[in-house]
Amino acid sequence: MDSSVHQLLGDLSFGLTGWEDGDLMALASLADKAQRLAANLAPDLRSTALALQAFLDSALKGEPLDRPGLEAALEQLEQRLLPTAGTTQDKKPLPSKEAAPLINTEAFQIFLSEARERLEEAQGQVLELEAAPGNKTLVDTLFRTFHTIKGECGFLKIASLGELAHNIENLLDQLRSGSHTVDETIIELLLQGVDYAKAILNQLFQGNVAIFNQVDTGDYFDRLHSRLTQDKASLGDVLQAEGKLSETDVLKILQKQKESAYTKKFGEIAEEENLVTHEEVNEAVQRQQNPAEQDFRHDPLIKVRASQVNYLVDMIGELLIVGNQLDETDKNVIQLKKISRGIQAAAMQLRTVSVKNLFINIKRIARDAAKKLGKEVLVELRGEDLEIDRNLVEILEEPLMHLVRNSIGHGIETQDVRLARQKTSEGHLVLQAQRLGNNIIIAVRDDGNGLDEEKILAKAVERGLLTPERRAMSTRNDVLNLIFLPGFSTAEAVDTISGRGVGMDIVKSTVTAARGRVETRSEQGKFTEFSLIFPLSLAIIDGMIVKTAGTHFILPVSEIVETLKIEADRLKWVEGRVQVLNLRSEVIPVIDTGSFFFGEAGSGSRFAVIIELDDHKYALMVDDVVAKKEVVIKSLGKMFKNLPAVSSAAVLPGGQVGFVVNIEELVRGRGEA
Repeated sequence: MDSSVHQLLGDLSFGLTGWEDGDLMALASLADKAQRLAANLAPDLRSTALALQAFLDSALKGEPLDRPGLEAALEQLEQRLLPTAGTTQDKKPLPSKEAAPLINTEAFQIFLSEARERLEEAQGQVLELEAAPGNKTLVDTLFRTFHTIKGECGFLKIASLGELAHNIENLLDQLRSGSHTVDETIIELLLQGVDYAKAILNQLFQGNVAIFNQVDTGDYFDRLHSRLTQDKASLGDVLQAEGKLSETDVLKILQKQKESAYTKKFGEIAEEENLVTHEEVNEAVQRQQNPAEQDFRHDPLIKVRASQVNYLVDMIGELLIVGNQLDETDKNVIQLKKISRGIQAAAMQLRTVSVKNLFINIKRIARDAAKKLGKEVLVELRGEDLEIDRNLVEILEEPLMHLVRNSIGHGIETQDVRLARQKTSEGHLVLQAQRLGNNIIIAVRDDGNGLDEEKILAKAVERGLLTPERRAMSTRNDVLNLIFLPGFSTAEAVDTISGRGVGMDIVKSTVTAARGRVETRSEQGKFTEFSLIFPLSLAIIDGMIVKTAGTHFILPVSEIVETLKIEADRLKWVEGRVQVLNLRSEVIPVIDTGSFFFGEAGSGSRFAVIIELDDHKYALMVDDVVAKKEVVIKSLGKMFKNLPAVSSAAVLPGGQVGFVVNIEELVRGRGEA
């Protein structure tokens, strides 16, 4: 059977299965397909196809759709054109308008989760295909992805997403067969198809299953069909173009294929007639017969609800808390705690995911932003296989989006400017993930303008964010941190990419809320790099337990430089306003935790915990240093969530509560205490 007839028949069968009463756009599309099918059939079958078209045309005029008549006509065509089609007893009737996906089944929920993962992977593969248009493995992989989604949609009766996947599959099938080659239009169509699929999937996540008209794919299907019908070539056309068959040979094979009632394939007949070799057919169809499949049997996957994993992690946290209350000198307790930590590490692994899909999404955002601004940007991903806490992945998407848009909008120059500066015409943007010690570092680096410190200072003074006096005292790090202030922007105009002064503020606040920090490096005219630094786990902290005014506080070890005992006479006042510690000829500002948290400074011999933040050192004065421990973090709840410079709490040995200190808030608020 001619491939175009096969495709039209498949489109009709699938489209009628998912059609809902009232969807005139889909009905008109089906009527058009029936008309084109009739034009391609022999006279003995054309009347049946025309009858099918007549049923659809009547429904377009407002008459009730004759479903039994449609089913009979479609079944007759399938039985004649598809010898393997099932009998009447095997066929399922067309669904009524009340038919809906099995939204309350576990299969449906698993489908939603897996489809989202598949679409994220597909988006990354399309972007890879854009960089390597000749990579047939990527085309095969994409084809299998959408073929799988289509099959699952058919089982679950998700007609809208199934129809979309079916159409994208047709495009990919043309790429596999060599009828079309990958170009910019193909890439755009594939990316738009992924976007439409995500939009439909989002509606399904919300429980909205009647979404033919909410996610309008009609225009997309028109563009897809238009592209598919441009220079469309059959296998015979390909072999003829390669000089392996003549026009007479092609017509002869088509006639024999018709005589076989289309039970034989074009390539099979060509081989039987000794017109081409088996190898030449295989080359023409470009590995269409045997796409490579990956074998995952060595490590089977299971699906577990995120809530169940979170509960397991929480319970192990409670086990560790109880373990901390036991006698640590008992060897059995020591062994119990060792096993508990091993279980905890394994449980935390269940909640980790790779940053690959996140990076692929950000790469897509960068690509679209660059195209909108007319810039050429190469986006490089490094360390994308690193696995981090799923919660952190969800937190990171918005900050990374703003950083990437900032790099492309403000950082990377236009092609003529780059060439004038002896740079390549193509900008370079790097997204990197790495684990360093007990930290996860996500970095965004561009080779663009760099940060103009004088311009930043001038804008800050102009907008009243910085006084002229403080400008004179500002260090380089202070200047770079100004870009994170609310409303700050050096852009001269507002566009769809940047200029409103809200993006970098969101980056800072979001990262800080997740117990992270932002470090900025830049050299004007050469590069800018933003590093988002987070603790390895959002549930556990390696902390130093200290005591002030009888209350326990926990300081993150990652921020601590050293701890030493200090006599009161070593602290000096500068102009009666700022207390400092002279430590090895280095003058360090003092923050008295007693004064900050309780309004009463401590006295006598105390401990100074030297911390470092943004290249500045501070001495936190505490009454006592208790111990260094890994503690399980607990949220404070609504009543205590607004405590100054306190981010969370932990249950300590003996059942006491310790407050986890937010070092950045403590430093920022020291002048207000």
